[in-house]
Amino acid sequence: MTELVVIEGPENAGRVLTIERLILGDGIHIRQATWDGNETSTVNTCRDATVVLTDYVPFTRAVLAQLPRLKLISVAATGYDNIDIAAARDQGTRICAIDEYCTDEVADHALMLMLALGRRLIDYHDQVQKQHLWQYESLTGLPRFGDLTLGIIGFGRIGRAVARRAEAFGMSVMAHDPLIGEASFSLDEIFAQSDIITLHCNLNADNRHLIDKAAFRKMRRKPILINVARGGLIAENDLVWALDQGLVSAAGLDVLEAEPPDLTQSALTGRSNVILTPHVAFYSVASIRENRRLSAQNIRHFLDGNHDAVRKYVGNT
Repeated sequence: MTELVVIEGPENAGRVLTIERLILGDGIHIRQATWDGNETSTVNTCRDATVVLTDYVPFTRAVLAQLPRLKLISVAATGYDNIDIAAARDQGTRICAIDEYCTDEVADHALMLMLALGRRLIDYHDQVQKQHLWQYESLTGLPRFGDLTLGIIGFGRIGRAVARRAEAFGMSVMAHDPLIGEASFSLDEIFAQSDIITLHCNLNADNRHLIDKAAFRKMRRKPILINVARGGLIAENDLVWALDQGLVSAAGLDVLEAEPPDLTQSALTGRSNVILTPHVAFYSVASIRENRRLSAQNIRHFLDGNHDAVRKYVGNT
């Protein structure tokens, strides 16, 4: 019998696996576990597993080396930077992620953050609710979105969905992505010419801290910075510095370097020009249902040897 371990963060502890059990069928023994942040616990939990279903639980080389029976990790997300892909490949463990399940939700969330920051929603809200002030001219410098240039870093499904929405608001769009060839703008062009910069790329060793002090110094137009991708794309201490120096006008962040963060110690809280949301951009009733369906189907297809139907294998594993 196939041993499947479902190991997830504390927020999913004890969730009912109705959808997963229906898709996986008989012949699979399912155990659920809650990740406690400890590698030894992860190894002990998954030691007998043939298949693991997880969200953001780290599977490092050290962990994987102690799981010789593990044949597949199904990641219930589009991002998979929590898995050491090279280590998995070395020991013959295949990795699959979900190619698409929340494009509309993430694109909508990115536009929401742009609009809220560009139109100074938090400031107006606080003035009305807390100061009982009813004055449109109390704030200055609000832009017309049709006059703005949006720089998109990462032009996959979500990046393209953001571009369509931005163009509907009249914005000019620039995109950087090596996969789109000659149509791609350079990062320096994005930094120099954008009024808003939004990140939509996976995190890897090559782009960690892509947005750092050097990048901020190239941002001539004091842009709004949006990140609904991965927290590690931005060097957070450098972002705090850039906000303090006025090199960026605002930031809308759905992801942070450390999650869950210690918000009591964060230098990003308490700022009217920073909006933080709790890694929620992907979330809707429909997207969660699709996430669960696809991640379970990936396991079923793998076990049946129907590899062409898996959405998607990653890292050439």
